[in-house]
Amino acid sequence: MKREFPNPRTLIIFTGGPGTGKSGTAQRFLDYLGNDEIVKISYDQIKEKNWDIFGFDNEKQKDRLNWFSLEEFYLTIQKRMWENKTILIEYPFYQRHKPKLQELLDESGYSAVTICLYTDMETVYRRGAKRDKGEDRHPGHLLNQYHMETYTPAQLHSVNRIQPTFEEFTAGIAHKEYNINLGLDILVDVTDFGRISYEEIYRRIVEYQS
Repeated sequence: MKREFPNPRTLIIFTGGPGTGKSGTAQRFLDYLGNDEIVKISYDQIKEKNWDIFGFDNEKQKDRLNWFSLEEFYLTIQKRMWENKTILIEYPFYQRHKPKLQELLDESGYSAVTICLYTDMETVYRRGAKRDKGEDRHPGHLLNQYHMETYTPAQLHSVNRIQPTFEEFTAGIAHKEYNINLGLDILVDVTDFGRISYEEIYRRIVEYQS
């Protein structure tokens, strides 16, 4: 069944702290909608593509490349808005990102939906540690020197075993407010992914836009 929105010119924003399961939850919502005309844009995928193309030798180069990737991400959103596509984006967006996203919404006249995922800190800490040890995790997220053509798993071996303590993890995100609250604001408890009601999320969006 293909599910659509009353206003197809909608930007759906999945946000939440690291380890809340944004990518998987966003994809399951897309699967529920069954609408292959919705465009998903991932900042992480753009970063990973550029890491593979350009590589980096230190943290400063990586930060510069990440900034370049963020600009590409915004331009990609803008292009899809020009095409009048329904767009879904996912990332741990926080207040730093809100002004630019608001600017894109204001310029395009798009409707926004913020879906903010949350759970307790110990759960996201454990999930984040498990994710970083996964074989499908791009090494660029964990290294400050990376070139695809010379990369070997040995480079990641020692890094993969060094996880921040729970205190370091919480201190690193304590100042960030991940609910950027653009348009309709939907809070979703992701303590148990199996209890998420995608039907309820869809219903609330439809009611908001009707």
